[in-house]
This record gives sequence, structure tokens and C-alpha cells, in this order.
Amino acid sequence: MFILLVSIANAQVRVPFQNRASEANPSRTTFEVKGDFALIGNTNLSLENYDDNLMNDNQLLYVDVDNDPNTINSSSATLVFSAENGSDASCTKVLFAGLYWSGRGPIADDFYVSDSNGNSKKLSRKQAKLIGPNGNQQLFTAKDEDIRYTYGLDLPNDLGLFVGYVEVTDFVQTNGQGAYTVADLGVSEGTDYHYGGWSMVVVYENPSMNSRSITVFDGYAFVRGSVMADYTIPVSGFATVDSGPVKMKLGVAAGEGDVAAVGDYLEIEKGINSGNFVRLSHAGNNESNFFNSSISTGGNPRNPELKNNTGMDISVFDIPNGGNLILENGQTSTRFRYGTDGDAYVIYSLVTAVETSEPVLEGYHYFSSLPNGGVLPGEELELTVEVSNKSAIPVKDALLTINFPPGLELISAEAEFYSTASGNSLPGFDSRPDVRQFYWMVGDVPVPNTQGEVFAKITYKVKVTGECVLLMNSCGVNFVLDGELNGFNGISGSPISSSPLKIGESQENACFATPVFGPLEVSINAQEYVRTNCGFDDSTSTLFICQAEDKEYVQTFYIQNTFPTGTRFFDSFPVEESTVEYQDSLQILSGKIYFAVSPDSPNCPREFSLESGYIEVEIEMEEGECSSESSDRLVTFHVIEGTAPFTFDYLDGAGFVSDSSRMFSLGNHSVLVKDISECYRVVEFDVLPLGDFNFSVEKSGVEDSCPESPNFALSVLIESELEDLFQLSIEGTTIDGQDYFYTMTELSVGEFYWEELVAGDYTIWVTNSAGCEKEQVFTISEDELSYLKAEFQLKSGPLDEGYFIPGSPIEFVNLSQGTEIISYMWDFGDGNMSFDFSPVHSYYESRSYEVNLQVENAAGCISEYLLPLEVGGPALRLPDGFTPNGDGQNDYYYPIFRQIESIRFWVMDRWGAILFYTDSLDSEGWDGKWKDEPMPQGTYVYRVDYTFGQNKQSSKSGSFLLLK
Repeated sequence: MFILLVSIANAQVRVPFQNRASEANPSRTTFEVKGDFALIGNTNLSLENYDDNLMNDNQLLYVDVDNDPNTINSSSATLVFSAENGSDASCTKVLFAGLYWSGRGPIADDFYVSDSNGNSKKLSRKQAKLIGPNGNQQLFTAKDEDIRYTYGLDLPNDLGLFVGYVEVTDFVQTNGQGAYTVADLGVSEGTDYHYGGWSMVVVYENPSMNSRSITVFDGYAFVRGSVMADYTIPVSGFATVDSGPVKMKLGVAAGEGDVAAVGDYLEIEKGINSGNFVRLSHAGNNESNFFNSSISTGGNPRNPELKNNTGMDISVFDIPNGGNLILENGQTSTRFRYGTDGDAYVIYSLVTAVETSEPVLEGYHYFSSLPNGGVLPGEELELTVEVSNKSAIPVKDALLTINFPPGLELISAEAEFYSTASGNSLPGFDSRPDVRQFYWMVGDVPVPNTQGEVFAKITYKVKVTGECVLLMNSCGVNFVLDGELNGFNGISGSPISSSPLKIGESQENACFATPVFGPLEVSINAQEYVRTNCGFDDSTSTLFICQAEDKEYVQTFYIQNTFPTGTRFFDSFPVEESTVEYQDSLQILSGKIYFAVSPDSPNCPREFSLESGYIEVEIEMEEGECSSESSDRLVTFHVIEGTAPFTFDYLDGAGFVSDSSRMFSLGNHSVLVKDISECYRVVEFDVLPLGDFNFSVEKSGVEDSCPESPNFALSVLIESELEDLFQLSIEGTTIDGQDYFYTMTELSVGEFYWEELVAGDYTIWVTNSAGCEKEQVFTISEDELSYLKAEFQLKSGPLDEGYFIPGSPIEFVNLSQGTEIISYMWDFGDGNMSFDFSPVHSYYESRSYEVNLQVENAAGCISEYLLPLEVGGPALRLPDGFTPNGDGQNDYYYPIFRQIESIRFWVMDRWGAILFYTDSLDSEGWDGKWKDEPMPQGTYVYRVDYTFGQNKQSSKSGSFLLLK
């Protein structure tokens, strides 16, 4: 079934109405089921002085019924499944649920309001909190395109009427029937025709109910008052019964229809293209004021349950079709018409349910073979679809289609018929990226000779992708295969409703063996593949990054190819006001968790952490003689950072080899170096003829009053006519007798700067890649340098830095720097002073202090340094190592702590195997053994979780040495 809105007057359809389907089965846009739909909802705003006939140009206040002080508005409505034909609600299965909300008032997506206590609360027009019958709740966020948000209250912005939507199928399936509450809608109180409320449509099936063809449509159709507007809505794709009464049920949801503004209507056409329309109404309105702020959905309880819902229209009613005067037998389409001559409103949801009787095709879709141990990337699997006619009416031109998600490739297909076939053709595949559909013209399917008879089957093979982005889907199974059967009534020639493929039968005792329809879920065992080929360890949710440099951060664009386009990265989920979004870079920190939220799955994030690898390579080139032109040189590559073993690709077609040396001719060269973790590094270098070069040294400085560091710069300009790489070294003796040495390597020609040299005598050497060397001597005097900077650090007992025991001595280590310092003055923050260089002081009261060091030099410059200090409180630290040799000293490894309430302590080897664990505060600790066998000397890993204070929690992890 599909829907299309066409304007007879000026176009007012801002968002075209489309069939709405579940994201888990997007091809199922019409539900051909034994079942029905329910449409419920309520208003979250009501009149301050309620009256059945007052419009919403009066003062509207929030409705808040959930007794939750944390919500500012809420209302509820009860979902009740039909008991048609004595159907058991426990056998009812929810197929689709969609939550809609609409309102007028706020003109920004996010805004703040005040609660009853005057506290500020943030609301969003794109969010709604849904609370289930059992108290389960979830905050849902609508996509930008679902459905329409305007940013003004004037006519160009459709008077500010907005509509939001989000699928809630999983939530309703989990919570079942009962009272649903929607809270904290992004609507505001006011008098200027404000309104706000919600509706929820639920499509469900039950084996005891009548057959219906159910379709959910939504869009945004704006109609403004004082202008006659008239629109038609063609609806097609259903088939009424061939004989007897024709029954259709209609659900409508709209916003801003006023109780006292008459002249709006909804009509249905008699017959097909007759141009004769009949006006509709239900128990809560009349034909000349259809959109009148009424909610009439079949008697389901609401809270509050008002007659005047100040702008919210939600209704479910039967089309009056006595004698089939409107809908005829065998009819497959109709048209609705709506309009106004004095109101303004938006229609955003229509639901139709037509009782059906037609040929029934069944396609049984199942796996005919699966690899042992699950499906791996790159493997093939075989599936089968068996086609049967489950009715007493033949089907003509039956067509099977199966939608292929990106990530599954069709390999082959073979059809087999068990009865005489006609009108059939070979299977095919439409490979267009926006289609990707497997199809098979089954042909004419006769009435079966026996119940359950299979007419034909097709067996096809698919291959699983190895693409990382497709294998790292964040929600549910990796891939789904959903399809349907279509055809024509073999007697009337009319099209039959699409039949989704059956994937099995329910064996629940209360429901007997009922068909289960839906997509086949192809679960991929991709953990090891993704870890090896994509750098992502799914068991630990760790994404491995191989970086060109040893950095603590990774740019977000570097990992975008691992996730769907448009993915955003956060530090927590769900996204709240305090949530941090990372737009430029992510820190590589052990235990740091990030959340990747893709635009296609905003309510289903991928949780991950980062781990990086890095390769550093030094090049050793055979020396030559200065001023000579040599030919080939022996180059050796020394890998100083990375995980051995290493291999080298010299780009000569031989691939990776273990040889780390090779002869190279004059010119530019590249070598690819790889370690065992698949980290790569491209090493580029030049083999140059030995030639001449020059360099010059220049000193410059900018005078400043009392700087913290010398305002001095030294520049070295290297010039050469050849493309070459240079090493620049500075060596000398400072004025206080300290040796100084600094080297820069792999420099091209150009200018290089130093700004932190101290007074002294220096020599600069510049050496080219051939080993040719030149030098210059220079002096930096004290007159060129003048600066002063106060700084110190604290040194105390064995516990955590920053926590100190009352009465214990604390050494204040003076780190001040500057020229000609003449005095130091310490203010310890407790009324005591000192003029020593590095004093020792004790505090006897547990509280916070601020220590001030003031330094003065001979030039009259003064520099201060402040440092906060906390005395007392809990603390914990871990030793750097221990020696379990039985000498009674340092034989056990355990945290040192004070004022700790509980502890959990683990020791692991470098591969994560647990060697020791205790949760006792009195434990001696690890004795260096595992299973009574001494462990070898080396590095081990610890983790400690502990609580302190009023159930405050903290944890530490790191490494230590076992020494023998």
C-alpha cells in the first residue's frame, strides 16, 4: 500500500506522506496479518481554567500525572489488545509501534523552562521519555528528518506547528499492554494557541483474529485558517473481500484543531474515481468540525481523560459502509479528502485496516546449510525458500523478491518445481546500490491438491563480506534477509497483498503452531576477523589504531572509516546536557570508554575503547667520503619501537622479507616496515652524492620585564644546492659549569630555532647525510638572558601524592629558576613563614591549605607560585616492585593504604591471565607464585578497586617488577 498527497489549491504538504515500516523489516510496509492496530495518546497541556468549549488561546499549563518530581509534564493512555473472536492477549505479537508527538510554542529545538520550585529544566522538541506499564522508561531522540520542525510562530513557519516521530517497537514488545506514559515533551505553557501531546500506533497480530491489511502512513500536511483548502489522499494496495460486507477502520492523528473553530472536515470517496465524497465523523466530533481537540480511540483509559484536549485530535473509527455504498467488493483503492474554511491544523498520521479475503501465498525461508561454529566473514551459506498456496484460489504471476543488505553477495540460485509450472522464469539479481534485490518469477501457482503441499522451491547461496564498516554494525545481528511474495488473484485478476516470508512457527501452548514472519537474521562470528583485519577487538570493545607517531590522541577523521558516515563520538550515553562530544580527537587512555552514535541508529550506540600501536625505525647508511660522488650504499633499518618480529617490503615485488639491510642506488627510496600486530610504517630516505653545504648562526632577543623564561632565540640557517638531510648538534658549557648537548636529525635545508639556551660557550656542528661536517663557535652572555620563575613541589610519606598525614613532615622542594635570585619567602597558609631554600614543615589540622612561594631577584623582579594542599583523608598507592626471596623483606606485593573501607586486588601477567586475587584488607598480598610455582622475574600488571569515605569508589591499574 502507498499514499500520495496532491493539493488541489496551494500546496501545503511540507513532508509527503509515506508508508512507515519497522527498521528491522523495512520492506514490510503493509501488514497482511490476522490482527489489528491500536491508536492511543493524550495531551500534555491543558487549560488553567478548564472548560469543554474553551480554545487554546487561553492560558495552558503543563499536565503532570506521573507523580515523578523529576518530570515537568506527563500524561498517559492505556494500550489494550482486541479480544476479537475470543483471542488470547498472551498470543498477541507486536509487529510495529511508532511514537509521535506534536505541539506549538517553542521555536528552538532545545530550551529551558522553570519547574514548580523555580528550578531550570532543559527540554527538547526532538526528545520524549516513554514509560511502560511496569515502570520501565527510555528517553527517545527523533532524527532530524522525523518529521518536521519549524523555527518561528509566523505563517512562513506554518505557525510553529512541529511533529516528531521515533520507532518504539522493541520497547512495546517488551512491555506489552497497559498504561503508557509520555513525559517531558518539548512543549511550553502559554496563551498563544499553544498545544502539545502525543500519539502511539501499535500494529499487532493474533492467530484467532480476522485477517486485515494494515498500513501506517505519516507526513506533514499543514492547513491554515481563513483560506479554503481542499486536498485528496489516494490510498491503494489493499483488497476488500470478494463478497459480503466490506469493513475498513481508520485512525487519524492531527494537531491544533480547535474545539470552537468550525469548518474543517474529512471525507471518503464513494466507489472509485466517482468524485462523490462522503463526510466522516465519530463519537467525539461532527461532520462540520472534524478536528475539534477530541480523543476518541475506542474507550481505552487515559489520564487525564478530558473532552477538550486543546489542540490534540486522535481518533479511531469504522468507515460507515452499510450496503457497501462507499467501499465495494473487490475494491483495491480509495481516496480521502480533507479541508477547512476557518481553522488551522496539521495532519501527521493516518492508519487504515481493511478486512481481507484473498489468495494466500506462503514462502518458507530457512537456512539449508550453515558452517559449523557460525558464519565467518568470507564464508558462504545456503538458504531455501519453499513456495506454497495456502488458499482455495489460484495465484497468477507469483513473484518472489528478497532484499539483500550490503555485506551479503549472491553466488548462485537453483529453482525446482513439484507441480506443472507455467509463466515462470530464471531467477535474477538487481545489483543497483539503492535496490540490491534478488527476484524470481515463480509463475502461476495452482490450488494445492493436499494441505501443506509445496509447489516450488529455490535454493540460493550467499557470501559474507569482509568489509570492516559493514561487520561492525552497532545494533542486533549483523545482517538480515527479508523478502515477500506478490501476485494476482487467479479468478478476479486483482493484485493480492504482499506476503512476507515465514521463517518458522511458534510452538507456544497458548497459541499453538502459528507462523512466524519476518527477516532471517544472519549472525556473523566476526570477532577474530574484525580484530585481525579491522583493528577492533569485539571481546573487549577495543579499537586498535596503528599511528604514524607515538601520540596520546587520535584524530576522529582517522577512525571514521571504521564507522558509518556521519557517526558522532561521546563520553556517555544516553546523550545528556553534561555529555561531552568529541569532534576533533579522542584520547588513547586505558579503560576510557567512548560511544559511537551513527545517524541511522541514534538510540543504539557502539561502545568502544582505544589502543594504539607505533613503529619507529632508525636508518643506518654506509658512510662515504666528503666531496666524492659514490654509487650504491648499504642501508640497514633498525626498528626501535614496535612488536617483534619485523618484516620489510622493499617494493621490488618480492613482498615482505626478514632481511633488514639492502643496497640502494642514488635517489629517493621508500621501504615498508611491518610488525607482528600488523602495524605499518613507511620509511622514506634519500641516497645522495656527497656535496658541499653552508650554515650560519644568528642570535636575536626581545626585552621583557621579568619574564618567566629567557626571551632569547638562536637561529641556524642551513643552505645547500642538493636535496639532502642533515644532523645539527649543539655542545657547550653553561656559565655554571654544566655540560649541554642537543641533536636534531633528518633535517632538510632551512632555518631552525632555539629559545631556552642559558648563558655559556657553545659549538654548533652541522653534518650532512654523507658525514661531512662543519662547525661554528659562539657565546651567550648573562646580559642576553634575564628571567625569574617561582616553582616548587611537595615530598612526603609513602602514600598518594597530594594527601598528607597530620603531624608528618613535608619537604617543600624548591624548583624556582631565574637569574641572580636573592630571596625566597614561604607562606604555608597556617600562619607560619620560612625563608629557607627548601624548608620542611608539618601541619597538625586536617583541612585544605594554600602554600605561597615568593621569589625575588637582584633586578627587583618578584615571582609567585601557589599550590593547594590537602592534609588528612584516605589514600592508596602501589609499590614499583618486590623481591619474593624469603628474606623477610619485601616478600609480598600489596597496596599501601589508609582509611580504606573495602578492597578488591588482582595480579595478572602481561597477557591478562589472573595470578592472584583477594578482597581482604588484612591480606599479606601476592607471594610471587602461581599454583605454588614461583613466577619468573619480569613485569606484571595489577588492578585495585577500593571504597572510602561515604561509599566513594575508585580504582587504579598499572605495572610493577618482580625482582630476584
